[in-house]
Amino acid sequence: MYLYQTKLYILAILFISLVQAKAQDIDTTNLVPNPSFEDYHSLPKEMGSIYFQSIPHWTANPKPCTPDYFHAKGGKGFGVPQNKCGFMYAKSGQAYAGLLVRAGKNKIDKRDIYYREHLMVKLKRPLREKYRYVVQMYIALASYSNYASAQLGFYFQRFPEQIEWDKKYLPRVTTPKDKFYDQPNQWVLVRDTIVALGGEEYLMIGDFNDYKTRQIKKITPSTKHFYQFNYQRAYYYIDDVSVVELDKFDINTIPRITITERRHPPNKLEMKTNFGKLEKGKPIVLNNIFFEFAKARLLPESFSELDKLVTLLKKYPQIKIRIMGHTDNVGTQERNQRLSEQRARSVVNYLRKNGIKVKRLEFKGYGEVHPIDSNQTKVGRQKNRRVEFVIL
Repeated sequence: MYLYQTKLYILAILFISLVQAKAQDIDTTNLVPNPSFEDYHSLPKEMGSIYFQSIPHWTANPKPCTPDYFHAKGGKGFGVPQNKCGFMYAKSGQAYAGLLVRAGKNKIDKRDIYYREHLMVKLKRPLREKYRYVVQMYIALASYSNYASAQLGFYFQRFPEQIEWDKKYLPRVTTPKDKFYDQPNQWVLVRDTIVALGGEEYLMIGDFNDYKTRQIKKITPSTKHFYQFNYQRAYYYIDDVSVVELDKFDINTIPRITITERRHPPNKLEMKTNFGKLEKGKPIVLNNIFFEFAKARLLPESFSELDKLVTLLKKYPQIKIRIMGHTDNVGTQERNQRLSEQRARSVVNYLRKNGIKVKRLEFKGYGEVHPIDSNQTKVGRQKNRRVEFVIL
């Protein structure tokens, strides 16, 4: 009798959970297609088979890199559990992917130290703005690796951005800094919760630091596997990748601390203006802002748009804003960072000269790290070169 009542209780809980998910219009399925790499176009017989599109949905990023595929029915050296990179059973099913996350010292070709591989997949549908998602995967250090890495992560983007060899990116989820996963043949769960900005449709997995900030350490001096596997590597297997929707993130659940916030909570700052509907924390692009080429000097064609912002700030004297500068990826990262800061400062100076108090203004440059379109096209780069403001 007790067992029967227990079963009824569990069924009731499951039913209530499903009803609640349906009421909130939540998609509880995994948004990652082929998450454990079981489906394939062809079984692996050589290194870099993901580059050669041996499995559906998953691709190499950047395009010249060669992440690997292993399957229990694969050719010699590409099986599961035994393969060229080590001995490891799949976390689930019969397959997993393999990534050269970082390369160590290489006497043959020193350029190899910049080399890194990423996996990229298009999600079943874009992430929804202000919804929370549980993001996770399993990683395992390959047996024959001489190096280990830290800060492996997930990078989300609205478009299939091509990762550059020595450029730093900002992943939404990453393993801890200085936490090196240096024990081979152990599946380790990497999991976190994110709040979507909205529209993210592509997921990339790998190391997103540049060369200067890379996280890599040598774990053994052995050269035993030199000929079978380039041992000077931090090489990891990847399995069971998932992105699952939780619920909509409600900003009203955040405690309000100060009296000022009670008087002007974010959801009360919904103003219909020439910039559209404004909300606290939501960036607004300032259109028709022009600078001298490769400089921070504002051109007169920008004044009309900036005067609209001056009018807004005078109408609502209680609000403070941050001006944010962005660039495309043409030129060095350091130059783009400096230019974005200088341009944001120029906009703030214009606002100050037109009667806006400095205590209401902040500025920040983000360089090229927050593109809103592809940098592979002229139109995309033009969109990425922008100035935004956000209500603080």
